Amino acid sequence: MNGIFTFIFVLLVVWYGTKFFVKYALPWLILHFINKQQDKYRNGFGASDPKKEGEVKIKVDGSDKTKTSDTGFGEYVDFEEVEPDQDTKNE
Repeated sequence: MNGIFTFIFVLLVVWYGTKFFVKYALPWLILHFINKQQDKYRNGFGASDPKKEGEVKIKVDGSDKTKTSDTGFGEYVDFEEVEPDQDTKNE
């Protein structure tokens, strides 16, 4: 009999805990996430490195130096396009 009361108590705590979380905590978490992303995009792009008008900055990636040759990639196969036969109706 004591196990039934424990089960009902746990079920009620989970039910009301879920209702509280969905009603109060979840909207707060969503708004917090949205505000954080808005601040990130509002302040994050170009705020730390302001450029003068007309200034151009070129960033060179060092990956060009480590390119390998494509000689071992595979074979080249030459092919011809074949027109379909017009006399297939006789067969």
